[in-house]
Amino acid sequence: MLGQMVMATAQPTATVEIYITSWCPYCAQAIKFLQDNGIPYVAYDIEKDSEAAKRKERLSRQRGVPFAIINGKKIYGFSEQTYSKALGLK
Repeated sequence: MLGQMVMATAQPTATVEIYITSWCPYCAQAIKFLQDNGIPYVAYDIEKDSEAAKRKERLSRQRGVPFAIINGKKIYGFSEQTYSKALGLK
């Protein structure tokens, strides 16, 4: 199963990959933040996509979601301030 690509009209230079689970409230907040700000992203559900789960493990041994890579920077958890900074917003 491939990640879900979501395109929006926003900063064309932003690259965002986010590893999530369907039941995680912080994942939902992170996705909503990206959508609300028109940031294109690729989301991978690590419980439904075993290849994504393996890739996440190679990228980081830390457990937990959301785990995002924004413009090459690894971000653990969700913080609007941290995401905004990584994306160059505000």
